[in-house]
Amino acid sequence: MIRLSAIPLFLCSLLATAAEAPGGKVGGAMLEPMSATQLLETAGGLLLVLLLIFGAAWLLKRYGQLPSGSKGLVRVVGGASLGPRERVVVVEVEGVRLLLGVAPGRVERLHLLSSSGEKGGQPFEKELSKAVEEQS
Repeated sequence: MIRLSAIPLFLCSLLATAAEAPGGKVGGAMLEPMSATQLLETAGGLLLVLLLIFGAAWLLKRYGQLPSGSKGLVRVVGGASLGPRERVVVVEVEGVRLLLGVAPGRVERLHLLSSSGEKGGQPFEKELSKAVEEQS
């Protein structure tokens, strides 16, 4: 079995032998060193490809969920991340809003929100403070 560390050494020795060939020919083809402009063009092309890959990854992460054209029964109103794998999501199903806790392998209803769509948040704050007082 050939050790993996021996392969790069073999390739280096093969390249050194090819460079020492008379007339700079290897297999009938003339080998010329890369000029500075060719090296800059190659490095620039590589940099451009890497920038395109990172840009596409950023766009996919930023705008990953594209809106679907179909009207479903469940609509995601909003959400927030609580940790690396936990989220709180507000969904609306047939006019009823639910606050859901989502974790890997588990979805749990945390609260049933009013279906009137109140933006002030006063009823929820009152219910939350009442629930905290009951537990104390």
